[in-house]
Amino acid sequence: MRKLFLALLVLMSCIGCSSVANLKTDDLGSQVFSQTSSESIKVYSTADAGREYKVIGQVIANADAGKEAKKAVNLLKEEAAKLGADAVVNLRLEIDAGYWNSAIKATGTAVKFQN
Repeated sequence: MRKLFLALLVLMSCIGCSSVANLKTDDLGSQVFSQTSSESIKVYSTADAGREYKVIGQVIANADAGKEAKKAVNLLKEEAAKLGADAVVNLRLEIDAGYWNSAIKATGTAVKFQN
């Protein structure tokens, strides 16, 4: 029984967990955009993206990433793409140190560039 418990404990520590969410806000009313490619989404740590934009929603991603924030940011970009975003502004990263591993939470505002 003890070996089974230890095996499960090791397995659980090796499996990475992530959670993501997006929320289309009412900034643009009922306007909806087609999904974009997550690879094309730019990420900015401030509100200045160098172009005018409209806010379309909020995005959040949490990933067991150790010291590597890219995994959480890539998940964040995927969520922004679902809203049809061109970029994420006001990126914020938080590290949550757990008993077995560390998680990185990435949050931001999904935006659509104006033509």
